[in-house]
Amino acid sequence: MRILSISVVVSIALLVSQPVTAQLVAFTGDSPQIAFGQRPQRAHPQPLDHCGSESNKKELSGHALVRYNARKHHGMLIANSAMRRDWIKDSKRWKLLLEQDYLKNDRKSISELISDYFLESLDIWYQSPDMTDVLAHFSNEQFMAFESLMRAKNIPEGEGDWVVVERDLQKVADEDELRRAKVDVEIQRIQMRNAKLKDAKGEKPRVDYETWFLNFHPHEEIKEFYLQIADDFKDLVTYIPSIGKTVEGRDIFAIKINAKDKQGFAHEKPQIWWQGLQHAREWAGGSTVQYLTYHFLSKYGKDDLITDLLDRAEIIIVPIMNLDGYNYTWSNNRLWRKNRSENSFGSYGVDLNRNWDDHFGEGGSSSLPWSETYRGPHAASEPEVQALQNFFSTHKRMVGAIDFHCFSQLILRPEGWTSKPAPHELEHKVLGDKMAELILGVHGKKYVSEPSYSLYKTTGAASDWFYGENATKANNGKRIYSYTIELRPSDSFGRGRSGFVLPPEEIIPLGEEIAQAVEFFVDYVEVKKETLPKPRTIKTHVFANKLNDNIETHLDMALGSPSLQLPGLNLFTTIFAFQDNLQTSRQVYDTTYLDKNPFATRKNNYAIGATEICNH
Repeated sequence: MRILSISVVVSIALLVSQPVTAQLVAFTGDSPQIAFGQRPQRAHPQPLDHCGSESNKKELSGHALVRYNARKHHGMLIANSAMRRDWIKDSKRWKLLLEQDYLKNDRKSISELISDYFLESLDIWYQSPDMTDVLAHFSNEQFMAFESLMRAKNIPEGEGDWVVVERDLQKVADEDELRRAKVDVEIQRIQMRNAKLKDAKGEKPRVDYETWFLNFHPHEEIKEFYLQIADDFKDLVTYIPSIGKTVEGRDIFAIKINAKDKQGFAHEKPQIWWQGLQHAREWAGGSTVQYLTYHFLSKYGKDDLITDLLDRAEIIIVPIMNLDGYNYTWSNNRLWRKNRSENSFGSYGVDLNRNWDDHFGEGGSSSLPWSETYRGPHAASEPEVQALQNFFSTHKRMVGAIDFHCFSQLILRPEGWTSKPAPHELEHKVLGDKMAELILGVHGKKYVSEPSYSLYKTTGAASDWFYGENATKANNGKRIYSYTIELRPSDSFGRGRSGFVLPPEEIIPLGEEIAQAVEFFVDYVEVKKETLPKPRTIKTHVFANKLNDNIETHLDMALGSPSLQLPGLNLFTTIFAFQDNLQTSRQVYDTTYLDKNPFATRKNNYAIGATEICNH
């Protein structure tokens, strides 16, 4: 009966729905994903061709970047979206998918599921905690529908409602390409000068380090960079041609940095992992890994700290995890995020940072193939994730890992799948805070150190896998320090045109500030080479359990509770409040708190308490 009823409902809705001007807008999880009504049509995978037709590079034509008040307009947009016949081409497959989810979600109505599907179809770059300020990337069709609805409702463009930051993102991509081309002209001039000097010495290097960090580079050039690194630093570097293949058959390469002793022997040392470009459009993540690689190698034997670090630790680097997607950002769509797996419904790509085998599919990702946070059919379904998990697991002396992303200027620590403090929350916080402090001291850029869940829920993420049970088991039962670092720019001020398209002139200052933090990271986790201590016990204390009262008052009361002031105080890391299915929390250290939550003043059923880490 239930299958019949939903089939009838969906069929009728599809039959009677008339094309309407408005479509849906909403938001979903990771750095940033949004969409609006009809999902963008993705081109099929194509070989990298920098000299190919211009049409290959115009997927962003007419796409818009818009700031709008989602909290104010979200309900109206959903109400006006209805169920458009053209929202999905294959209505039978759409109904089947909806039926399957309906059977799995006894508590959700048809309309709620439809709204969920719309929500997971969008691409958000930034969202404020209270949803009053959302920065969203729309296709041309999506923006036209959005604009028509706003005008139909007599809501003019303006601060507080909606503002077009950029009407044509292809223009941004084209301007970026032109800017990089101009930089290349200057680079070629310098390289010609250097080539004459090197020819006189009989040297013919593949890469000119002096100019390398003046611009971004495609995959094949980056590979040449690391091959040159391996040639120039033979006593330090081992180049690994392939740790596995991508969906399209490209080899995922890696390097290891391990300094030898005075007798020329390489010893077993604590191991540290860096990786970049898991998300294709985040070019700054790749350039930063390149900068760190050269920074550490070029200073070995010249800088006492770097020399000491490489004498004590081995560094394992995967420079480009998502080779197929990264190539696609050069050939077709500068803002492509996922890999290039072919999915159902004519869509492409899996979000690799939702596909790792750690709490896979437990929220914070999407089951919809066209979503920017589509997690894939099952944990580690993607060959890229399989390759990195397997390669990581062959190393038994891991003590730390960093996954580089952009943008937002954040240092995120475990865990992303739960609001409960991680067993080593305090240890991760101390190190994360120090890295943020060091970054600030270089060029004044403020990075926020916080648990991943404080940003948004994520599951199947790399940094949680590094810290989680599977990697710990492979690492002889020892947990490691694990972070995701979201690089420049900040999403808090001046959000707009740069975002994922960082100007080339920021590559070096970005590398300089991150190098300071990573030097400390390597030193810190190597010193604590016994890895993280045995997890502490976590207790929960409930301070109040009321109905229809002001939750803000009781949050303040709990902070002043004698339970938080006892002699020999254990560390309370989070004070929390439950309101129906909503949870809000504040980080608590030494009885102070941060991050006042906009939902905290709602009157509803609630319980209030705190989590306590009990020292042993």
